[in-house]
Amino acid sequence: MVFVFDLDDTICETDAYSEYYINKFFKENNWNYQQIAKVTRFAEAKFNWPNEMAKAWYKKYGDEMMLEFSCKKDAIKTINTLYDNGHKIIIATARNYDWHSNPEEITLQWLKNVGLKVSKVYIGRVDKEIVCENEKADFFIDDDISITKKVSEVLNGKGKQAFLMNSDFNQTQECPSNVKRVSGFKQLMTEISKYTDELKK
Repeated sequence: MVFVFDLDDTICETDAYSEYYINKFFKENNWNYQQIAKVTRFAEAKFNWPNEMAKAWYKKYGDEMMLEFSCKKDAIKTINTLYDNGHKIIIATARNYDWHSNPEEITLQWLKNVGLKVSKVYIGRVDKEIVCENEKADFFIDDDISITKKVSEVLNGKGKQAFLMNSDFNQTQECPSNVKRVSGFKQLMTEISKYTDELKK
């Protein structure tokens, strides 16, 4: 079977951790920006700072902090077990050169550092619904509601499903009816096992 996973805030903890580097950036530049939102899709949107300044922050600290991101509980164990059992594991992340200095090298290094076993990696501004269609995905897991909704329209075959991984920013948002919300990787596997007996082998 084919599994397509998002990376940030799906497999690894991203936005909450990155606030450390935002505050560091402010202190180094003697800036005092007001926090305008506590929970948003992206960490930089929590402060009233210009877009160009947010990009400057990413360019300076993006590579460093991406290498330090921790994984969500049971993420590595779950995904590696799927891989070892012969399933195809694909990572699709929107990390790109607009915001990061070297997203490809750093992402691949992080995957190696944490010991995550993958079959293929898509990095950059890719349409995940196209990735899922081309790769004939059976399951898609992401923390973005709009993306999971789009992908769910591609995964319209029997035994196929898009899942929304809980994160700080999406937990109060309504999940589309054709997308299943999961709180973590243990629940994800419980839900997926309902769709196929293949995972029980």
